Amino acid sequence: MGHYAPMPRGRWVIASFIPIGWLTWVGLGYAGFRAKRPLWVGIGVVYALIAAAAIVVTSLDDNITGAEDDLGYLAMFAGWAAGIVHSLVIRKAYLRRVAMLDDPALQSARLARERQAYARELALRDPQLAREAQIGRSGGFDEGGVVDVNHALVEDIADLPGIDAETARRIVTAREELGGFSTVADLGMTMDLPGDVVEDLRGRVVFLPR
Repeated sequence: MGHYAPMPRGRWVIASFIPIGWLTWVGLGYAGFRAKRPLWVGIGVVYALIAAAAIVVTSLDDNITGAEDDLGYLAMFAGWAAGIVHSLVIRKAYLRRVAMLDDPALQSARLARERQAYARELALRDPQLAREAQIGRSGGFDEGGVVDVNHALVEDIADLPGIDAETARRIVTAREELGGFSTVADLGMTMDLPGDVVEDLRGRVVFLPR
C-alpha cells in the first residue's frame, strides 16, 4: 500500500455529494484503506458498479426517455442518495477507528507483536541464524519482548509473565544441568510451572539450541 496524506476529519465524505454519485466509491475506498476495513472498499466497489451500470443503461440509445432510461436514472439517483447516507454513517466509525489506529501506544503494541511473531518464526525456521542474531537476549535483535530461555540472562527471564527472580534463577540452574529446554511444555513440566503461566509464556519465549 502506498503512502498518502490522510484527509482531516473524514472529509472523504465530500466525494459522495458530487453529482451524481460518480465519486462515492472514491471516498469509501479511501476510508476503507485508511481504516484498514476491506468491507468499506467492497461497498465502494458496489457503488462504482451501480454508477457505471446507470451510465450504460441510459446510453443505450439516443433517446432520453423510455423504460430503460427511467430505470437508469432511478438507479443513478437512488445510488447517489444511498451513497451519501452510507458515507455519513461510516464516517462515525471511520473517525473512531482511525483515532485508535493512530494511537502511539497501540502502534507500539502492534509492532511488538509483529516482531514477537517474526522472532518465533525465525527461531523455528532457522535456529542458527536466530542464535547468531542473539534473538531473545539483551543487546541482540529487537524481538519485541521474546526471550530465549536457553541463553537469556536471569534478569530477562524474570521479566517474563508469571516468572519471579527466584524462579528465573532456578530455570538458569536447570538449563545448565540439562543442556537447555526444548519447548515451553518442557520448561513447564521440568520447572513445575502452573498451567496458566505456561500459557502466558507461549508467545514470549523461544528455545534456541545451546
